[in-house]
Amino acid sequence: MGAVNGVGEYVVFYAPEAVQAKVKRWRSMLIQRLISTAISVAIGAAVWYFFADQVGSWGPWLVGSALVVGLIWVIVSVTGLVIARRDAAQVQPGPAFAVTRDGVWIAQLWLTWPEVGAVLANPGRFGRSARLVVNARDGRSAAVPMEYLTALPANIDSAVRALSGGRCWIDLSRLDD
Repeated sequence: MGAVNGVGEYVVFYAPEAVQAKVKRWRSMLIQRLISTAISVAIGAAVWYFFADQVGSWGPWLVGSALVVGLIWVIVSVTGLVIARRDAAQVQPGPAFAVTRDGVWIAQLWLTWPEVGAVLANPGRFGRSARLVVNARDGRSAAVPMEYLTALPANIDSAVRALSGGRCWIDLSRLDD
């Protein structure tokens, strides 16, 4: 595999600091949501306790609604943290994608240009990063998260077009959806 070591190539590296920042943001958000939920429930309980005559039978609803809304946000934060950690597990220091005049290398898969079926940018779902995907004509496929690369999609597309001699390009149309 001469993709990463060859001359006249375009190499894109992972940006592990970007994914670690995202994990840190989600972890911080989770902590904030847990604290916010606890404070909201405590305030609701205090209002119910100290103003029982005014609140009446709405007291349990006041506390329960604060708890339910808080727990929904906690679940959203936990889900975001899990997704960010899964992305972080894929992002290792070093090259993620490389292009030469001979072919493309992505996530340990080397394909010559005649073997490349499609190069796509698939949108992320549920907080995941958009993915740069290379599909081989024989059904093999490899992908890397685009949010954590050191190059922009347009720059990668330009390199793919130039080094493939116009045979391949990145289908960015799915990112518009």
